[in-house]
Amino acid sequence: MLLRKTCSWYAKKLESHPLITKCITSGIISGSADLICQYIVHSDKQSQSEEKIDTSKGDDNFAVDWIRTGRFSLLGFGLVAPVVHNWYGFLMTRIPGQSTTNVLKRLFCDQVLFAPIFISTFMTSLMALEGNDLRQARRVLERDLAKIVVTNWGLWVPAMYLNFRFVPVQWQVLYSNCVGLVWNIYLSWKTQEDGKKD
Repeated sequence: MLLRKTCSWYAKKLESHPLITKCITSGIISGSADLICQYIVHSDKQSQSEEKIDTSKGDDNFAVDWIRTGRFSLLGFGLVAPVVHNWYGFLMTRIPGQSTTNVLKRLFCDQVLFAPIFISTFMTSLMALEGNDLRQARRVLERDLAKIVVTNWGLWVPAMYLNFRFVPVQWQVLYSNCVGLVWNIYLSWKTQEDGKKD
């Protein structure tokens, strides 16, 4: 009952204020993904340190890096949701319909043309918010972008096929954000790993 009311309320917000609703949702989901990533990394370090004999003084407390989470939330709110909202709208007006051919055309445009540019933009924006210069961002992208895009396709090609084929247009950004929870956990981990290498 509560779930039905919540979905009904959310659907009304999507109708009355589509962009801001998607921005807030995306910000929350992006920040949540980073929190989950931080916790997974912390737990992994804990399990590695338990293999050593010395279990010392309070290092096992999980301390959230709220600034890092804030960056992800800001990008989800201010970059991901507005861009994806407009991109999906553009795709639906240029390649309308639910036929397999049109869905595959939208999927091609989304994953082959749009995804590499958007991933680069997201990663560069995140590194800029962290205070890294553009030369460092360029080095990271030259080194890792191809691998990240291929990993992206493993998750997003099937997910976006389902999105474009079955999800109503007004719900597509929310669907993408839910899939993006998993993707942002990966991106959070990857950008932090890449930052440590340089």
